Amino acid sequence: MVAGRNAVKDGIAGLVACVVLIANIVSFGALMFPGQLGQGIPVAIWAMLVGSSIGGVCIALVTSLPPLATGIDSPTGAFLVLLSAAAGSSVLAAGGSADSAVTTVMLIFTAATVVSGIVLLVVGACRWGTYFRFVPYFVVGGFLAATGWFLVAGGVRMTTGVSLSAHMLLDGSWTTMGLAKLGSALAVLLVLLGVRRWTRSALAMPVALVTMWVVAVTTLRLTGLSSTSLGWYLPSLGKLAPWLPFAAMRSAHMSWPMILGLMPEFLAVTIVALVSLVTKVSSVEVARQAAGSLDREFLGHGMANVLAAPFGGIACSLQTGTSRLLEQAGGATRASGAVAALALGAVAVLHVDLPGIVPIPIVAGIVFYLGYTFVVDALARPYAQRAWVDLLLALAIMVVCVRYGYLVGVLAGLVGACVLFALNYARLGAVRRHASRAAFASNVDRSAEASQRLRDLGDTVQIYWLSGYVFFGSSEGVVERVRADIEALPRRRVAYVILDFANVAGADSSAIASLTKLRNYCNRHDIVLVYSGLPAINQAAMQRAGFFGGRSRHRAFPDLNAGLAWCEDQVLAHSGTSVAEGLAGFEAWLQGQLGSGTKVAELMSYLERKETTGAQVLYREGEPANCIDLVAAGTLTVDVAGNDGRSVRVRRIMTHTVLGEMGFVRHAARSATVSTEGPATVYSMSRANFERMRRERPDLASAFDDFILRILADRVDAANRAAVALGG
Repeated sequence: MVAGRNAVKDGIAGLVACVVLIANIVSFGALMFPGQLGQGIPVAIWAMLVGSSIGGVCIALVTSLPPLATGIDSPTGAFLVLLSAAAGSSVLAAGGSADSAVTTVMLIFTAATVVSGIVLLVVGACRWGTYFRFVPYFVVGGFLAATGWFLVAGGVRMTTGVSLSAHMLLDGSWTTMGLAKLGSALAVLLVLLGVRRWTRSALAMPVALVTMWVVAVTTLRLTGLSSTSLGWYLPSLGKLAPWLPFAAMRSAHMSWPMILGLMPEFLAVTIVALVSLVTKVSSVEVARQAAGSLDREFLGHGMANVLAAPFGGIACSLQTGTSRLLEQAGGATRASGAVAALALGAVAVLHVDLPGIVPIPIVAGIVFYLGYTFVVDALARPYAQRAWVDLLLALAIMVVCVRYGYLVGVLAGLVGACVLFALNYARLGAVRRHASRAAFASNVDRSAEASQRLRDLGDTVQIYWLSGYVFFGSSEGVVERVRADIEALPRRRVAYVILDFANVAGADSSAIASLTKLRNYCNRHDIVLVYSGLPAINQAAMQRAGFFGGRSRHRAFPDLNAGLAWCEDQVLAHSGTSVAEGLAGFEAWLQGQLGSGTKVAELMSYLERKETTGAQVLYREGEPANCIDLVAAGTLTVDVAGNDGRSVRVRRIMTHTVLGEMGFVRHAARSATVSTEGPATVYSMSRANFERMRRERPDLASAFDDFILRILADRVDAANRAAVALGG
C-alpha cells in the first residue's frame, strides 16, 4: 500500500518537474544557436534532453540527497553559450556552412562534457570532496535568493512575454492577455502557498497540482482559449533532430590540434561545473536541513556526464529549484528524480509533446512558488538570527548573481568570505595565552629557595602561546602585543621572551618578516628570544635566516618545557642563586624545612641513603609507593608510559626537592617511573621507618608531616597558578 502510494507521488512529482526542466532546456537551446545558426536549436534541445535523461537517472540513483532533478546547469550552460558563439563564428568566418558550424559546436559540447565528467569522476573517486567544503552560508543564501529571483523573472517572462525590469513596469508593456496569464499564475501560487501552510499531507501538493491542471484545461476548452496560437500553452517542441557525435565526427571541421587548443576552454567548463555543483549541493543541504556527501555527488555527476556523452548528451547537473519542486510536489523517494529523467528521454526519443498539454499559468505558478520559497528560505534564516552582516552579504551576492551571473556571484562571495575570514582571524590574533614565569613554571621541580627566586623574578621571562596559522593578518599583532607588554613593565625587566609554536599549523613569509622585526627589537633591548615547538619547515627557514643557531644569542627548543627550563636556569645563574650539594648542604636545607625546634640529625637516623654512580632506575610505574625520597644531590627524571607504550618525560627533579609523597600518603602504586640522570644521592623515608618514628618520636613525625604538607600545598598552589595562566 505504502509502496503504491509512493509510486503515484513519485510519478506525479517527476512529470511536474519534467515540464519545468523542459522550459529551461528550450530557453537555453535558443541561446546556444541564435541567428543564422538557428537550425541547431532542435539539435541542442535533443542533446540536453538526452543528457539530462541518461545523466539524470544516474544521479538520481547515486545521489546522497534524494530526490534530485537534473538538467542543463545554468552557469555551465552560460559558458557553453559563449563557447558556441566563438566556435560557430570561427567556422562561418573560415567559409564553413551553418550546418558544419552547428556540428562543430556540438562536438565541442560533447568533448567538454567528457572532460568535465572525467575530472568530476576522479575527484569523487579519490574522496577529495572535503577539500571543496568552503562555501559559507551567506554565499549559499545569495545563490538561493538569486535562483528565486531568476525563477520569478522567468515566470513573468513566460506569462507576459516581457522581461521583468523597472522599465517594464513603467512603459506599459502589458497586454490584456499577458495580465490574464499572470493573474492566473499568481492564483496558482496562492493555492500552493495555502496548501503548504494549511496541510501537512504528502499527497496534498500532487492532488492540488492535478486538480488545477484539470480545472485549467477544462476552463480553456470551455472559453475557446485552448488554441496554441493564443499562447495559453507552452510551444510544441515538434520533431527533434537526433545528435550522434561518433557519426558527426566524420564530417566535422575538427582536428586534434583544434581539440588540444580548446583544452583551456574545456577545463574552464569543468571548473565552472565544479564550483556550481559545490554551491548547489550546499544550497540543497541548507534548504532541506540535511547533510550530503560531496564525494558521492562528484562521483554521480562524473559518471552521468561520461555515460551521456557517447549518446550525444550535454553535461547535466542537479537543478536546485526543480529538486525542491520534486520534494514539494510529493516526491517520496529517489525514484521521482528518475521518473523526471526518463520523461525527458521520452520527450526526446518518442517526440512526446508534454509541454503542449500543460497550460502556462500552471507552469508559471509552480515557478513563482519555487522562486518565493527560495527567496524566503535564503533570507529568513539570517534575519531570524539577527545576523545582519550575513543578510547584507547574501543580498549583495544575490545582486551580483542577477547582474553578472552565478559564477561571478559565487566567486565574489568566496573572495569576500576569504577577506572576512582574514579580518576576523586577524582580530582574534595568533596569541592565545600569555603568562610570565611567576604564574607558569616548567616541569622541573626545584628547591623551595630556587622556586621562590623564580617567582620573585617571574616577569623576567614572558611566555606567549601561539596557535592557528600565523599569516600576514596576525603576525604583526604578535609583534605589537609582545612589544606593548615589554614596554608596560619597568625598563630591562624582561630578559627572555618565549614564543611557543606547538599549536601553530604553519606560518607564511609575512610572518617570518614580522618575526624579524621582533628579533631586531629584542636585540636592541638585550632580550633573548626563545622559540619552542616550531614546525619543521618553519624551523629550517628561520635557522637559515639567522633567527637562532650560529652566532645568534636566541634559542630554539623542541618543546615549551625545555625552553622554559633553560630560561629558568639562566635566571637563577644570573641572580646568583645556587644550591649547596653534599651532606652539609642537604642537612642545612632540611633543617630550614623542619624549623629550629627540630634537630635534623635526629631525623637523619630514620632516613636511608641511596647513591648512584650513573643513570639508574630507582623504582618503576606500578610498584608500591612505600617511601618518600629527598634529593640531596643530582637530577632525577619522571617518565610515564603513554598509550602507545612509549615513555613520556613529564618532570625533572632537581636537588633539595621531594618526590613520591603523593603515592606514599595515599597508599597508592607508583604513577611513574623515576630514574637518575647521572650520579645522585637520595635519602628515603620508608613506610616502616616512618611508622617507627611515629611511635618513638611523635614530635619528630609531626614536624616531618608539616614539611610534607607544605610540599603538597606548594604543588597545589603551583598547579592553580598554571591553570589560571592557561585559562583553565
